[in-house]
Amino acid sequence: MYPAVLTIHSWLRWVALLLGAAATLNAFRHRADTSERPRGRWWDTFFMLALDLQVLFGLLLYLGLSPFTREAMNNVGAALRDPALRFWAVTHVAMMVVALVAVRAGRVFAMGEKTSVARRNGRYICFGISVLAMAIGVPWPGLANGRPLFRF
Repeated sequence: MYPAVLTIHSWLRWVALLLGAAATLNAFRHRADTSERPRGRWWDTFFMLALDLQVLFGLLLYLGLSPFTREAMNNVGAALRDPALRFWAVTHVAMMVVALVAVRAGRVFAMGEKTSVARRNGRYICFGISVLAMAIGVPWPGLANGRPLFRF
């Protein structure tokens, strides 16, 4: 089960990153009419959906399937001293929590603000933070904790 969940989690990162970039770029669009919902809100919705699925599969890995997090949770002190384990136990998870909170905050700004400028600014700032946090938390090839770009 671990390889299947890991593969799905790996491929979903691309969907989440691409939808995040699309939602961020879409947030730059200006709408003069403040009585209607923002244009392109489907990008926001699909971005949130992709990120939620990504988090679901990530939690499956984090809470039991991944040998890295199992090892880290068995000895937290040693995991914090080991950069590879610390990345999986702390850094990766923290960046993804930041991304999840930021995308939710951006959606709240999109629906709750009165002016179109505040809507746009809240969305693109929050979505940009989310995409940046995801990019920082990805184990890119070539880094100490690097993983393949595509798993098969």
